[in-house]
Amino acid sequence: MVVKDFHKRDQRLVPKPAGPAIFAGLIFPMLSLYFLTSDLKYLVVFLVTLIIFVIGLVDDLRVLSGFLKMALTALGSFPILVFGTYTPSIAFPFIGSTRLTIVYPLLVLVTIPVVANAINMIDVYNGTVSGVCTILAFSQLTVTLISGNFSNIIFPLTLFTVSLAFYIFNKYPSRIFAGDSGSLTLGAFFGASTIITRTEVPSLITFLPAILNGFYILASIKGFIEHRQIKERPIVLNKEGLLEVSKSRSAPITLARLIVADGPMSEHSAAKRILLLFVYSSLLAIVTSLLMKW
Repeated sequence: MVVKDFHKRDQRLVPKPAGPAIFAGLIFPMLSLYFLTSDLKYLVVFLVTLIIFVIGLVDDLRVLSGFLKMALTALGSFPILVFGTYTPSIAFPFIGSTRLTIVYPLLVLVTIPVVANAINMIDVYNGTVSGVCTILAFSQLTVTLISGNFSNIIFPLTLFTVSLAFYIFNKYPSRIFAGDSGSLTLGAFFGASTIITRTEVPSLITFLPAILNGFYILASIKGFIEHRQIKERPIVLNKEGLLEVSKSRSAPITLARLIVADGPMSEHSAAKRILLLFVYSSLLAIVTSLLMKW
């Protein structure tokens, strides 16, 4: 399938989705390690990724409503809960480990849909979703190494290598788009990896720009709406082919819109600013993990 790249003056056609290739890259090491070790955590991450990929692929072929997509992606949390591959405690800087026997399963239930859909919402410019996931994975990999949890580095390492490989083709100017099957799958894998590697607090700090972006969108449109059903685009092209903020009051508020509010700029510059924001949050996450280790 091909879609128009609305942030280009010629509105060139770009193929999508990259989801099947992303899915294949993520599940191959998970299945291989499960058959070699019989460790349930690899099977669980595979099942989470499979469920979300199927939902995303259906959405690529037949558009799902925003509310239905959010509800369906909650199914991705079930393998973690059913097989019990989580530790019901969260470690905080200066406080230490806290036991959350009742609350933690509820957090697991919302983590996969929230993270998956937040990553989907950040897919706004060429290279943002792939670049963001590369940064998120690198940050989580670093935090996992700092914590000494070497047995679980395969999860962020897998996400990092797949995201980086995808970035080569997705960066400006994009030669392929992720589609919902790609962005949702990357987000779900990151969410599952966060739970398995027990890097909840640092990963949350790294993920803050995506959470804020989702909050801005939901607050401005007042509910879950599929992005393809939003009539007014938050960003438009001017006569020079630069991005500028839409003057329509009905256009949703997004992180991409806030960044471009600084003045007309190229898509490449806007994408780099989003990635730099995640680099900054990732550095804060790494500092946080060092404080937790100390």
